[in-house]
This record gives sequence, structure tokens and C-alpha cells, in this order.
Amino acid sequence: MTKNIAIPILACFGVLFALVLMILGLHRPPVPPIAFPPPKPPFAHAVAGSGIIEASSLNINIGTAIDGLVEELFVQAGDIVKEGDPLFRVDTREILAREQLAIARKEVTIAQLNLLISQPRPEEVPPVEALVKQSQARLSDEYSQYTLFKNVSDKRAISFNEFNQRKYAARLAQYELEQTKADLALLKAGAWIEDIKIGEEQVAQAEATLEVVQTNLKRATVRAPIDGLVMQVNINVGDIARGSREDTIFNDALMLFGSIDPMHVRVDVDEDDAWRVFLGAPAMAYVRGNSQINFPLEFVRIEPYVIPKRSLTGENVERVDTRVLQLIYQFERKSLPIYLGQLLDIYIEAKPSQGL
Repeated sequence: MTKNIAIPILACFGVLFALVLMILGLHRPPVPPIAFPPPKPPFAHAVAGSGIIEASSLNINIGTAIDGLVEELFVQAGDIVKEGDPLFRVDTREILAREQLAIARKEVTIAQLNLLISQPRPEEVPPVEALVKQSQARLSDEYSQYTLFKNVSDKRAISFNEFNQRKYAARLAQYELEQTKADLALLKAGAWIEDIKIGEEQVAQAEATLEVVQTNLKRATVRAPIDGLVMQVNINVGDIARGSREDTIFNDALMLFGSIDPMHVRVDVDEDDAWRVFLGAPAMAYVRGNSQINFPLEFVRIEPYVIPKRSLTGENVERVDTRVLQLIYQFERKSLPIYLGQLLDIYIEAKPSQGL
């Protein structure tokens, strides 16, 4: 009897429990509040765009004009440097050796030119003058003997051959005297002007070679082109720095550099909305992930050429054949927690979507 009564009670309890579970299942849990709701357009008529923060000088890819082993790094990412400050230096040992060689060649050519200009040396003149006197004395001796043979009244007293020997000996002495006088005159005249010109050109050539080497020595130290921030450093001491990065997979620059005073925002506006944009339009930027961090932007310019969209967001409505109009805005970073290369949501005041 008791067993027969317990079964309906358990059945009723099971039905009641099922009803409670069903009621609880139909009850929706409360929707949690959104900590950072998406931004709302601050203008009555606005165009939305995606913006990326960049340097006001554009991002400068620092390279090297001289390929070589990185010898020293002077900066690291985040350093603010002045124009002309060194960034890094490649190995200069070979260039320094070539500089010493060029200096030596220049000194040799200058010495050779000075030698030409200073001719004749005072010590070189007396020996040649002595040769002239010697030739004069020999001519006098030979001519006196020739005159003696010539004035013999009885020609049978001397042979015809001996007479000719005296005659030609006197003539040879005359030629030797003329040659020594010409050598003395040439010596006293100094270097030929054309030889001096050649020497001067050789000096100029040596100076140009030295200047090329010294220029390469200066180019071995890469310096900041402007005042700015070192955004990235993609090399280390011991790496091979090359002027061309075509051999790398990601084609990274050796260093990424730019001016951040002020910062720029490059905004992409879909070509379908490009007609609504006007010059000087005010804009508001919102940080992704926290729309409460927002700040106004100052108009700089419109890039007049519509380009294919490159920064894709991954949305389903996005097409790879989309073209965008780019607008440049600027702002002062101050204490804002934002960084170069960061994406922002941008709202730009625009013309109404209906009519012109």
C-alpha cells in the first residue's frame, strides 16, 4: 500500500522539478554593460575612415651608402636625436687604409711638382758651366792647331790626312761647345711649362682621389637626416649592412626614422564617400579598444590620387578592389597612450549623403 502511494508522489515531484528547470531556462540572464562601447559619430553628417599614425616627415627608411660589417650602433629604438647625430657605422678599416695610400700619393705628386717648379737646383749649374768652359778651352786648342797647319806655307811639310784631322777636330770642338751652351741654357730655363701643367693635373687628381676616399669615410657613418625619433632598429653589431635589402624576405629597413612633432594620421576614405569630403574638414580620432580615448585632428592636406586600399580590416563587406582617398591630419601626442603605426577609427565631418 505504501509502495503504491510513493510512486505518484515521486512522479509529481519530477514533474515539478522539470517545470522549475524550464522556467529557469526561459529566464534570460541580464546583459552585462559594455565597458568600452563603439564610438558614435560626433558630427551630424560624417564619413568614417581607418587611420594609421605615422611620422609627419613620413616614415624614413634609413639605409647605408657603404656596404659593410656594422661596427658600432649609436642609438636604439625610442631615442630622439638631432639632425646630423650618428646612428650607426660600418667597418672603416679598409677605407682608412685607402685614405693613407691616397695621402701618400698626394704627397709624392706634390713633391714631384715642387721639384719641377724649383728647377734648376743651384748645385746643378756650376758643373754645366764648367763643361762650357772646358769646351771653350778645347775649341781654342783645336782651333789654334788647325790654324797652325792651315798657315804652313809649304803644304808638302804636312800630310793631307793630318790636315783634315785637325780641321774636323776643330769643327767637332765647336759643336761640343754649342751643345754645352745649349745644355746650360736649358738648365737655367727650368722646367717646361707643359711639364708643370702635367704635374699640377697629377696633384689635382691625387687630391680628388683622396677626397673620394674621405667622403666614403664620412658616408660609413650614417647620420640622422632630420630631428626625429628612431622608431625601429633592425640591425645589430656584427650584421652585414647593405644598401639594397632585396635579399631579405621581409625587406625591412636597417632603421625606421621620422619626425614626430607633430604626428600625422593617414586616413583612408572609401572612394564611394570621397565626393562627400571637403578641404579643411574637422575630424575626430578614437583609439580602438577604448573609444573614451579620443582627440580632435587638424586638417593638413588631401592626397589627390585615389589608390588601391592596402590596409584591410577583414570585414566581410570589404573588397580587395576597393580604392581609397587618403587624407592627412595632424595632432600633438602629449600624454596620449598612442604609438606610431597604430590604427585609429576616424570620423570626418562631411557633406550630407543626399544631394550635393
